[in-house]
Amino acid sequence: MVRPAFAGLVVVCASALSVACDVSSRDPREDEIVATLARADESLIRTRPRLAEGKLARMAGSPYDFFRGSVPLYAHDSRAGTRAFSSRFGVTVPLVPSLGDPHPENFGVLRASDGSLGFEPNDFDAADRGPYLWDVRRLSAGLALAGMVANPDDPSARAATTAARREVALAGVLAYREGVTARARGEELGRYVDFSSPILADLASRADRDAGRSRELVDLTTLEGGARKLRRGGVDPEDPQSVHGDLPEVALAALPDCLERARRTLVAPPPSEFFRVLDAVREYGSGVASFARVRALVLVRGPSDDPNDDVIVEVKELVDSGLAGQYPPYVYADGVGRRIVETSRLAWARPDAEPLWGTSTWLGLTVQMRRETEGQKGVRVERMIGARGTKDALVALAKATGTVLARVHTQGPEGVANARALYRAMSVDLDGFVNELADFGDTYA
Repeated sequence: MVRPAFAGLVVVCASALSVACDVSSRDPREDEIVATLARADESLIRTRPRLAEGKLARMAGSPYDFFRGSVPLYAHDSRAGTRAFSSRFGVTVPLVPSLGDPHPENFGVLRASDGSLGFEPNDFDAADRGPYLWDVRRLSAGLALAGMVANPDDPSARAATTAARREVALAGVLAYREGVTARARGEELGRYVDFSSPILADLASRADRDAGRSRELVDLTTLEGGARKLRRGGVDPEDPQSVHGDLPEVALAALPDCLERARRTLVAPPPSEFFRVLDAVREYGSGVASFARVRALVLVRGPSDDPNDDVIVEVKELVDSGLAGQYPPYVYADGVGRRIVETSRLAWARPDAEPLWGTSTWLGLTVQMRRETEGQKGVRVERMIGARGTKDALVALAKATGTVLARVHTQGPEGVANARALYRAMSVDLDGFVNELADFGDTYA
């Protein structure tokens, strides 16, 4: 029996999702989706209804945005034990360092403390410990879906990548299998820096271009009388939901202590003066799964008093991962902040892959701090056009993400032992493993 209050939440969720579909024609699967998402976001819908509605509207805007916000549905489908989730290769031991949501847009180029670029995971909101197939399936489905939504304005090119979606997913799973196999032999996978393929080359070239001119300061700040201020109001003409507003005084006053605690979690912390707060704004309309979370952009002093080397950091609310509580022993880190720090340091090929990535608390919320910079770029399906939207370009991206995921799962002191356990599970039928996971990605997408 559905509680009356919860039934109302389902109505809110359904009305938001109806942006993209005619609710009068919903089939049982659509009702299952609505109920699952409403249940997952019940606390948000009760306490932040407008933001929760904005998140659901963002999800309803495109198939890929829906996928980005659908980890609760993925978890529901996984627990339901549908035929698509059955496997000859499933094991829950060992539980590996899981990214939780390793779809293509959660990878990108990060700039390490020495200025060099590497291709790395760049979102750990859903990271935890979990079975290896959780991540491999999610990546396979994300790769297949990227093939289906690439080239939105070129019907013939889109038809070609849609037809190749299973091949794209297959390339990612094959790269994962080869990476695990190499680690089982004791080899190191290392930092991924091959930027020769079109999508990765585009990331690296734009990151270098925009880092050199501090593009984020140009776009997000104004300089008056020798001092910078963050812009207010609409900041992205192409995204009217992206808005910056003033922070309450109590929130602004709590930022220095918040940033100092975050500073202490960094691999090589800069001096405290680096994080002297110059200005801050509340950020609305960013992300998809994290759309309804509290975010702020904070302008800090940076390495000197010169306003041209001011730095912007994002402070974002963190919550439990989508994997939390599903597999014993259920809790693997001493708090949400520790989970993010430990997983990111283990997942990256070098622990300072993003040197300002840390965690803290702010007004009772667990938060993540990271640098807001155009000198780091994430994969975006909207840029999969032209040379970046060919089957070969998507296959190259799939190989990169599959290789990095294999490295993530097999890093650390237990990495080789984990790799050997995973290889034993796959070696029942190595080709069958790749085909099963590619079929899953194709079907689920």
